[in-house]
Amino acid sequence: MQSVNVTLPSSTGLKMAGTIDFPDTPPEAFAIFAHCFAGSRHTPGASRTSKKLTDFGIATLRFDFPGLGQSEGAFADTTFHQNVADIHAAAEWLADNYHAPQLLMGHSLGGAASLAAAATGIPSLRAVATIGAPFDPAHSVLHYADKIGEVDANGAVDVVLGGRTLTISRGFLEDLAETNPVDYLSKLRKPLMVLHSPIDQTVGIDNAQNIFRVTRYPKSLVALDKADHLITKQGAAQRAADLIGAWAEQFIVPDNQPPAVAADAAEAHLAYGTKMGVVVRHNERSVTSDRLKADGGKGQGFTPEGLLMSAIAAGTAQAVKAAARGMKLDDVHVTVTQGEGANFTRSIKLFGDLDAGQEKALLSAARQADILELISNARLVDEDK
Repeated sequence: MQSVNVTLPSSTGLKMAGTIDFPDTPPEAFAIFAHCFAGSRHTPGASRTSKKLTDFGIATLRFDFPGLGQSEGAFADTTFHQNVADIHAAAEWLADNYHAPQLLMGHSLGGAASLAAAATGIPSLRAVATIGAPFDPAHSVLHYADKIGEVDANGAVDVVLGGRTLTISRGFLEDLAETNPVDYLSKLRKPLMVLHSPIDQTVGIDNAQNIFRVTRYPKSLVALDKADHLITKQGAAQRAADLIGAWAEQFIVPDNQPPAVAADAAEAHLAYGTKMGVVVRHNERSVTSDRLKADGGKGQGFTPEGLLMSAIAAGTAQAVKAAARGMKLDDVHVTVTQGEGANFTRSIKLFGDLDAGQEKALLSAARQADILELISNARLVDEDK
């Protein structure tokens, strides 16, 4: 995975700071992630979810709304509808510079903004997902209800959120008051996944139920169990990404289709943004290979030696299975370990109602596995190109 920092224009021309998380291979699709109220692109919900989605071949742009994070502007000058327009601007920038986004995601108030943005026009979108989103965007300021009176008196009020002071303006509140979520939710025509924690103490689960009630099918309401609102608990954001990625695959049309690899061939290329990472393709499947940290890699994939041991283990297990026709073989476990240099040790355990003769026959089949003969007779010829 590779993360690249970018700068893109907001709907009002301010510079917004963004990051695109790229998968190891050319992206199958691009997505946008809108962060939570008063957060940034580096909050766990935005960063961890976006990075995990690279496992599905999705490159995600996460950006700081104006007046937050590293983007230009003042938070006091922003509104909910401006944030919606900023998502539109991000989609246009992504289309001009990479590929138009097919997936739009948002967390908390960013989720509400994403729903509004998707309903009001991003033609390339094929799916929308929210995490902990409020039904009514005005929910974001309910915790400061006791300070709202100061806005009428002074035109603005300072609140402390996450250790930082933010100014909520009269314009911000008036924009929220004039926003009717039913207006845009009823117009949404994209497949929708609503992720929400049943124990969310900030934005209750009833918000997800109301979003689900008003929107049209196809839609899915999924419980993000044991997660807090900001999904800071270890593994929560990654689990959300797994759910979104697996769900979105049915709607996404790949922007980059990797060339077919012959059934009798394997192809490798360098993984983007890694030191020694390699992506290997065979039989329309991909696997990541890497070196151990001690050997200059990051240990984030099979080592070449690990692939060889895996091939021996898999070939052995298949040979045993093929020879077990008519036998009561429940399972076979094959373990291959590497000793010094090119020395390998193989351990085979058979499970089932087998007599001594059958076990002997199966172990004999294991010793004659095709993969072993293939390795012992292997000869590498380099083609001159």
